[in-house]
Amino acid sequence: MCGIWGVRMAEHLQEIFKKKIVPVTFERSIGLFGATTIGVGALMGAGVYVLIGLAAEQAGPSVWLSYTVCGALAFLTTLMFAEFARRIPKAGGGYVYAYDVLGSVGGFITGWFLALGSVFACGLYAIGFAKYSISVLGYDVHAFGVKLIAIGAVLVSMLINSRGTKGADKIQNFLTWGNLAILAVLIFASLFHLDFRNATPMFPRGLAGTGSAISIIYISFFGYQLIANNADEIIEPAKTVPKAMMLAMGISFTFYLLIAVVAVLVVPWQELAASNAPLVVVASKSFGSAGWLLISFGGILASAGALNSTLLSKGRQIYAMGNHHFLPRILGRIHEAKKTPQAALYAGGLLIMLMLLVFDLGFIAKSANFCLLASLLPISLALRKLYRDYPEHRPASFFRRRLPEAALIANVGLLFTLDWLSLMFGVQLAGIGAVVYFVYSRKREIRTRDGMNIVLAEPEKKPLLRLSTGTRILVPMANPKTQQAIFSVSDAMLAHQEGGEIIVLSVVNAPEQVSFYAALSNADYALEIIERSAALAKLTKVPVKPIIRASRSIPRGIVHAAEEENCNLIVMGYAGTNPTKSASLMEEVLHHTHTDTIFIKLKRLDDYFAPKRIAVSLGGRFNLNLQLMVQLAGNLADYFGGEITFLNILPTDFTPDQKAQTDKAFIEALQQDHSRALYNIQVLASDEPLETLVEKSTEFDLLIVGTTKVAMLEQAVVGSFATQIAERSHCSVAIVRVVPTPEKIIKKI
Repeated sequence: MCGIWGVRMAEHLQEIFKKKIVPVTFERSIGLFGATTIGVGALMGAGVYVLIGLAAEQAGPSVWLSYTVCGALAFLTTLMFAEFARRIPKAGGGYVYAYDVLGSVGGFITGWFLALGSVFACGLYAIGFAKYSISVLGYDVHAFGVKLIAIGAVLVSMLINSRGTKGADKIQNFLTWGNLAILAVLIFASLFHLDFRNATPMFPRGLAGTGSAISIIYISFFGYQLIANNADEIIEPAKTVPKAMMLAMGISFTFYLLIAVVAVLVVPWQELAASNAPLVVVASKSFGSAGWLLISFGGILASAGALNSTLLSKGRQIYAMGNHHFLPRILGRIHEAKKTPQAALYAGGLLIMLMLLVFDLGFIAKSANFCLLASLLPISLALRKLYRDYPEHRPASFFRRRLPEAALIANVGLLFTLDWLSLMFGVQLAGIGAVVYFVYSRKREIRTRDGMNIVLAEPEKKPLLRLSTGTRILVPMANPKTQQAIFSVSDAMLAHQEGGEIIVLSVVNAPEQVSFYAALSNADYALEIIERSAALAKLTKVPVKPIIRASRSIPRGIVHAAEEENCNLIVMGYAGTNPTKSASLMEEVLHHTHTDTIFIKLKRLDDYFAPKRIAVSLGGRFNLNLQLMVQLAGNLADYFGGEITFLNILPTDFTPDQKAQTDKAFIEALQQDHSRALYNIQVLASDEPLETLVEKSTEFDLLIVGTTKVAMLEQAVVGSFATQIAERSHCSVAIVRVVPTPEKIIKKI
């Protein structure tokens, strides 16, 4: 049987439905200590073990001032995140804050740069882990070997985090607080070896050098925001997340500043700059020959802890983007057993490994800085908008009211401390992001915001590569009296081909104030429709995929379901015009869809639909709909054993050439469809084709006509010929519309 879902019995459908309307969520198991540990682990990583040497090369002894300025600027952003965390305690952190306040564009910009920044940051921590591991082992390893060790660290961390937070939290506690204990010992021991002569000159490269160091080390102060990414796993996130952010930043800043001071006072800054492991040099002066072992072990713990924290939180942020369909939907799923976003973790891990193979340490650090700084700009604008739109949320303190502007200015200034190469690379990443958003993400996110599908079947394993799936027909169902007819038409359309699948859809209206899951919990009628469809499918051996969709709009729900399921055709009923509405369901679907459509208007709902006498009207002119009209007629005639009459309506003054051309068009279309049905062509000379067709419809069981899409402002005449035929005909009517190929391509893009 074709298709990726088989037909299930009604009881099984109900069981699946009850299971799927309960969302899979994260397990809340992280308290204040655990949340603070995530932040400190990400903050106290390669920034102090790896970057302090690069920073000292630029700033000299004033590197402590660079750390002070970084801490002050980062404190502004920490306060901003804490404000948001109290109001929007959801997984995804800065991305979710920007998305909820600024909408699609602001959310995507923030999420795009946060995801890339976290990828680069993980690469930085992985390299730090590799270098200090090599230092402990005492081997001379080629640069590519360092990268292989870093990739191995990413792989191990990815596998640990994919198993859930309960096992990973103990490892994270050991890595984070073990690292701080070693740094505390180093600071204490170094107090006895301070040489204040090393502090002069304080600014060997001027204030510009001190500022340049800021752009290198600012990445060290980004770990606090990773706490917010895990909000769905944190107990009482509205209270815990802001506290954990402030605690993590305070602890980390204190250690950074003390390490920077003792480092430049124990060892000349030139030696720090020349070393690949600068704190090993400091430890050797403070502890003697055994110092390198202690600090190398600390570097391993710090880098592994930062990598683990960042990878854990990055997975949650990618999950949030996947959940909104900015990224492939598989990335927005939570593993039911492990309660982790495994697909998001694996995707992020693979991206980190690829990046490690391509870029060097310096470039990775600066790229991480650019991406993370760029991600903060929309968040500042989001908080400003929140204060403006909701004055009741505006703090009383003048400083806190001006926090968005202060953070925005600080981060823009820091952005321009980067070198031109990093800025240009950042612009390229922004360009790639724009292409991804407008070509891939935008339309999918709109569909997700407007509705949600529940697939009422267990997925079967699919091959990695499927060359052909046949025609996929979306069949929206709402009226039990039309189900047999709609199913018969859909089944007939698949009769002449191998493969293909029918997607049975029932749409539940979800008002703006009602969540999709709440709307689906009251979808008993929709479930009954699906159950009847499953019974019909079982009798006719039709491959079916049953779906219930909650949507803000019934017509858009149909259109979006067709897009999400990559359907080639929509077959649905048409109830007729409604005088209380400006546009019918058919007209709204026609206006929005880029999928070919067939609407069936049944003359008698209580009769079994089995048309034997089928007529196709060309309407007096050539049109794009002809091939699908003829295919429908041929398939139904073969399916029910009927015959086809082509009604060639021409003006009363038609010429022989006009008749020959239209006759030829009918015959060629029928031959392309390879139908075996009997057919005849009737020429009707009339200057009033509508009246002629209405009169002629008494001779047929089904009349097939074409229609076009007209702008929504012209609803009075949308498909006026086809809809008038449907209303006045003495037989059932099929209204066909084929979307031009250029329009399909443009709408898909």
